[in-house]
Amino acid sequence: MKTTTKTTIIIILFLCLGVIFGYTVTSSIKGYNRSEDVFQALKDNCDCKEINQIIYAKGIQYGENGFSTEKGEYQLVGCKFKSVETEVKRIQALLNSKVKDFNKIDLLELEFINQNKSKVVLIKKGIIQ
Repeated sequence: MKTTTKTTIIIILFLCLGVIFGYTVTSSIKGYNRSEDVFQALKDNCDCKEINQIIYAKGIQYGENGFSTEKGEYQLVGCKFKSVETEVKRIQALLNSKVKDFNKIDLLELEFINQNKSKVVLIKKGIIQ
């Protein structure tokens, strides 16, 4: 009798894990891909020598900035602007207007590289950190 109860509990746990995994995969496949929109908006509206998309990942992930389900990292090299803070505010407003559901991106990391200096700015759920 005990073996049957344990077996039933194990089966239920595996079913629950399968449902969670299936939901995650399905939502990733059906979800709107914002990576190309973000990259194109940056490319069209930033005065930089080079813009690189380092990574754009969808799915459950954990990093130094916590859990996320959608994360993008972009490198902006040799950009012309007066200050990083004002440029990031401009980019945030731009992405809010150009990218559908921009505020649903869990983590967007922008790395500005100018004259051997590097500064990383995080935007979480559309809010500058």
